[in-house]
Amino acid sequence: MIDFSGLRVLVVEDELLVALALEDILNDMGCEIVGPFSQIEEAESAARSERLDAAILDVNVRGRLIYPVAELLAQRGVPVLFCSGYADTPVLPQPFRSLPQVAKPYDEIALRRAMEKAFGAVREPGAMRA
Repeated sequence: MIDFSGLRVLVVEDELLVALALEDILNDMGCEIVGPFSQIEEAESAARSERLDAAILDVNVRGRLIYPVAELLAQRGVPVLFCSGYADTPVLPQPFRSLPQVAKPYDEIALRRAMEKAFGAVREPGAMRA
């Protein structure tokens, strides 16, 4: 199991209760949360300026797609996990189709598995635990 303690995670989620639930799960894992942001412009600003290790992005934020933020993060080499109210969103554009996805509402076990797949490589070799 990967230790996510200290992982700085950008969170973009426009549904307050969903964002709070995600924060609780990430806090329990020891993550440092940047956000959550509920508007694309705020998320873009954070994606440009914050020190980030990873990002969990809602695909649809107040009727707008998150892809401009994902592109900024990709340019910086920040791994992304997409989330949606639908499992495995088929509408992801080509550069993002291979990235992991997780369905909302969040199930802690499913979220951890998706995070291990998406963010495991950003952890130092010593961060792995049995």
